Amino acid sequence: MSWEQELASSYRTMEQLSAAGFITKTEVAKLSAVAKRYKFLLPKYYADLIDRDNPVCPIRLQAIPSLAELEAAPGELSDPLQDLTYQPVERMTHRYGNRVLLHLTPNCSMYCRFCFRKTLLNELKEELFSGALIQAFKYLRDNTAIEEVIFSGGDPLMVGDEILKQVLEELHQISHLKRIRIHSRIPVTLPSRVTPKLLESLTSSRFKVVVVTHFNHPKEITAQAKEAIKLLKAGTFLLNQSVLLKGVNDSAQVLVQLSESLFEEGVLPYYLHQLDPSQGTHQFLVPVEEGKKLFGELKKRLPGYLVPRYVRDVVGIPYKTSLAEF
Repeated sequence: MSWEQELASSYRTMEQLSAAGFITKTEVAKLSAVAKRYKFLLPKYYADLIDRDNPVCPIRLQAIPSLAELEAAPGELSDPLQDLTYQPVERMTHRYGNRVLLHLTPNCSMYCRFCFRKTLLNELKEELFSGALIQAFKYLRDNTAIEEVIFSGGDPLMVGDEILKQVLEELHQISHLKRIRIHSRIPVTLPSRVTPKLLESLTSSRFKVVVVTHFNHPKEITAQAKEAIKLLKAGTFLLNQSVLLKGVNDSAQVLVQLSESLFEEGVLPYYLHQLDPSQGTHQFLVPVEEGKKLFGELKKRLPGYLVPRYVRDVVGIPYKTSLAEF
């Protein structure tokens, strides 16, 4: 089965989840209201990682809607990182001086329930993702201080191989660009998408491409995920960014195992990211003071090169802000 066929067979409705035994029939109507507001898509590959006997399975919490998403909470924002405020041209965010985000697609292989772009991928989608990339390429040519382009979305690896190759070829012509970075959850949620043809596209230009995977829990590092990592490792540099999530990985034991397991596969732990205050995500929030304690435990239990940086985004500051405890 191709990755396109696998994606097409994903769960897309609460009725399908109920029929597969992930939720009860009485939950269908209530959770359909959540899916109506915030997109839902769950590949069967990732669904099969769920422990059906555990209502707080860390895989389940990330993948299946909950009523908590409809609850308003103080401080939650529709655009917490102000992607739209820092949008110089269509399909681009420029918050950091020498690097920009290029929004290739609003599509994902799975819509994570903790996503910081929950609103931007729904009712504000047209504001962030409408328009062609022509103006973005011109902006890059005209702004010689920009050295790095970060492919974002949605999930940028949801774009077809040929389109990815064309975008990279266009960027290849802009001499002051030095690096391409891709943030993707594809190796986690739909590893079959990582193919030799994809790798060929990513290595078709002069750039050494950095791929930042988004593994949040050791259970996500399956045999299939390892194969995807192995393939990507053949032509790109691999880092991992985890989001600190209540009920998922807010445990020193889990985070230590995650770092060690990633390193065994050739992926370097990069960021442990504090949850961004997006609408519908408060149920995942780990208070910063608790996060600092966890980070302290990681420093005790891991060699320095396996300790991810504990950071958060603060609007107006042109870099990730460290939350490390000194």
